[in-house]
Amino acid sequence: MGAAEDRRAIPGGYAAGIRSLLDAAPDRPAVHWRGRVVSAGELAGAVAGAARTLRGLGVGPGGVVGVLVAPNSPDMLVARYAAHLLGAAVTYLRSTNPGTTVPVLSPEAQLRILLDSSADVLFTDTANAGRAQDLAERMSRRPPVTGFGVGAPGAVPVDPADRRDLGTLTPADPQTLAAIVFTSGSTGHPKGIRLSMRAWDSLVSATAAAVTEPDPRILVVTPLSHTAGPMADAVLAVGGTVFLHEEFDPARALRAVAEHRITRTFMATPHLYRAADHARAEPADLSSLRQLIYSGSAAAPARIEEAAAVFGPVLVQGYGTTEGGRITMLDPGEHQDPHLRSTVGRTFPETEVKVCDPHSGAGLAVGLTGEVWVRSPHVMDGYLGDPALTAQVLRDGWYRTGDIGRLDERGYLHLLDRVADMVKTAGVKVYPAVVEREIAALPDVAHVAVYGVRDADHVEHVHAAIVPRPGARIRPDTVRSHISAALSAAHAPEEIRFLEELPLNDSGKPDKRRLRLLGSAR
Repeated sequence: MGAAEDRRAIPGGYAAGIRSLLDAAPDRPAVHWRGRVVSAGELAGAVAGAARTLRGLGVGPGGVVGVLVAPNSPDMLVARYAAHLLGAAVTYLRSTNPGTTVPVLSPEAQLRILLDSSADVLFTDTANAGRAQDLAERMSRRPPVTGFGVGAPGAVPVDPADRRDLGTLTPADPQTLAAIVFTSGSTGHPKGIRLSMRAWDSLVSATAAAVTEPDPRILVVTPLSHTAGPMADAVLAVGGTVFLHEEFDPARALRAVAEHRITRTFMATPHLYRAADHARAEPADLSSLRQLIYSGSAAAPARIEEAAAVFGPVLVQGYGTTEGGRITMLDPGEHQDPHLRSTVGRTFPETEVKVCDPHSGAGLAVGLTGEVWVRSPHVMDGYLGDPALTAQVLRDGWYRTGDIGRLDERGYLHLLDRVADMVKTAGVKVYPAVVEREIAALPDVAHVAVYGVRDADHVEHVHAAIVPRPGARIRPDTVRSHISAALSAAHAPEEIRFLEELPLNDSGKPDKRRLRLLGSAR
């Protein structure tokens, strides 16, 4: 029996396993946040208290808890563990974007998420209680509002409790909903992604199996509502410690690694570039790192080589999606091979990948380019309230990623781009990720995004947004000449915008929808 199956048999699943470890060593530090240390006993008591209160408000299997708290606060973990112990799901209201520097979602967007998800309860904190109450009052069902220290009229405060106060937990059906993750993606229209307890439990279990270092310590610099969430769960599931930052700041992140002897962290690919640049300018003791996992946008081999020189043999590239879970990995040893740095690695043990014709769905032979399909225990159940889109992307247990790629004879996956991002200009199919890798190889380029913009006649044009390295000046003609020589004149961007920072979408990738709007507005 596999680890994921073992955890599913336990009432409360992975969350019960975490709670048991917290109870076993109550005095050890479990979470660091805003200079405060939360002990394992405190975290366990908070989870028990939240679960007791939620159950008293009628939350149980099939229920949904809306969560509106400070970004990456311990309350994000507490609310989820409490809900999952009861067999209920969570949906986060703060943002659909992993860059927590973006403004919180508007009240209208948050209300739409609550209505679409049929949230039974709103879990909040003192700073967000006012908005939570306003949102609840705008719903016909008027769900109760609860949280620690919440004293608003009508709200139900949560107090820490003992695990014995919960009584007996009922094993959750693996198909019960665990989370509704709203993502803006490349379209700008939030989609609710339904993840089951099976998917969440299996992802935490598989991730925890790779956390083998003694005294694991994870630094979280991207939202717990997205990729970093199961990674934090996995570290707590093996008795480790979680360090929470509200947003990514390269200087602060590297200081934390040195000061707290962080053993692992996760960054979006653009974050990795910024961290490497900062580490070169201001070296820090990063010797404690065992894994620096990065994912999101396509990685430029030249930039990854630079990062490997800074951080050492600890880089792990992950490829995955919210809908499909983790798919492939390029491990630290494989990063040493320059031919493999242009790939996203090979599949995880529990994952299957095939490349198919994007139109017919027929499987393609090794070496041929097509759409990447994935099958694993982590695949979503579907999109909330959108059966047509669900049927379009889920086929007999396989999830159609919408990514274009090919498998080589050794099983390494080479990604070209998104199906939707391909630009057809002058009769040539231009894959932006291919152009991005070439531009990123230029010495003065820090970050780059390439995308297509349609004009009034619906003719597509290749555009690029570039973030220069500090102090560098880049001539557009230099970029165009390089691309024309390396690829073709059709691949050379007609328009190049120079920015201080690239906007990111919910997956940590450059937000090409926003960039297209900038281009079409000119």
